Amino acid sequence: MTYFLGFYGLWLASAFLVGVLSGLASPRRAGDDPSLLREGDFLLALTLCLAAILAKAALGRFALYLEGVFALYVAFLAGLGAVALWSGPIARDHPGWRIGAGVVAVIAILANSEAAKSLEDALGHRLGSLVQREGGDPLNFEVSGRDVFLPADASGHRALAERLASAAGVRIVWRVDSLSPEAAAQREEALAAASAEQDAHRAAAAVWAEHEQERLATALAARPRLVEAPSPPKKGRKDKIAEGRSAERNAPPAAPPPSATLVWNSPNDPTLPAPEGPSLPPPAAAAETSPCRAALAALVASEKIRFSAKSVALGAGAEKFLARLAGSLKQCPEAALELRGHSDSVGSPEDKRDLSQRRARAVFDYLRRIGVSRERLTSAGVGDEQPIVAGDDPASRAENRRVEILLR
Repeated sequence: MTYFLGFYGLWLASAFLVGVLSGLASPRRAGDDPSLLREGDFLLALTLCLAAILAKAALGRFALYLEGVFALYVAFLAGLGAVALWSGPIARDHPGWRIGAGVVAVIAILANSEAAKSLEDALGHRLGSLVQREGGDPLNFEVSGRDVFLPADASGHRALAERLASAAGVRIVWRVDSLSPEAAAQREEALAAASAEQDAHRAAAAVWAEHEQERLATALAARPRLVEAPSPPKKGRKDKIAEGRSAERNAPPAAPPPSATLVWNSPNDPTLPAPEGPSLPPPAAAAETSPCRAALAALVASEKIRFSAKSVALGAGAEKFLARLAGSLKQCPEAALELRGHSDSVGSPEDKRDLSQRRARAVFDYLRRIGVSRERLTSAGVGDEQPIVAGDDPASRAENRRVEILLR
């Protein structure tokens, strides 16, 4: 219930406020029937909703919708009840509270279209991380509403089902023969994307290894070669004896042996002096060309995160891209991301900067929800100060409504 309230809390507060206002707008008049709920204006519908929820007669997303409608109308009735306790019974026939009930119906539609989707997506990402930690396939299950559908062929099905059922926010875990066609297609797409990402890592590693070989070959070719001096002519025994006696008489005081004039420096040993010739790239440059960072940089540059006008909502394509990005970040523990939000040229400078900051924060919050640590993320908004397309036509404005991801 706490998990449910985290997504529906604002909508429930709105329904309660509508109930209070409806109660204040529905005073009791002389001769009015004081029984607001006589013959069950709401009770029958709410009872049926609650029965379907408790009996698990409704499944998946439809069950979540019923929970949302039930909770919102209970909050509305709570607002009416608070006014009734304060000012006395509310007139049954007054149209004020009926208008309020209609407003709550609109709130229920909006809440189930916004909060329900956010709850389902967040629960799916969190359970995917849980399944991966348990050693299972994080793509071989499906979340609909607050229900989890786990195929019977999943590895360790019984233990995994018990673990998922105990997770916060999960209503029930259902055993199914296979995933739905939509979930199966998404799983195949995710597996294909993961395979393409691994291929990109391998290609980047091969390019990096080839670059290292060329660099080492260049460094070795630039080193000075040791030239051997010509050997002196051989001398006879008598010449050696005479030469030795003359050296003993004329020899100066003994001196320490001269140090070596040629030092072989291993290209990978940073403790030795730098070799003459072309300098080797610093460690930072080598780190920049590491396979994981090269693949991560290629992934960051492969897709743009765009937004609709005046919107901070992430599309389905952006969420899939960020999920892939979060997976790549796990393979580069030292990499960090800077999220820089931008807006188009419409609006005041304050509004544009605020909108760009909210867009960057939306990407920040989504990456946090799917497991990226806060320390590896920074976000900022720059308004429309850095457009990538000049012009004020709709196409140019659409290109400039974006969040850029920079690798740090």
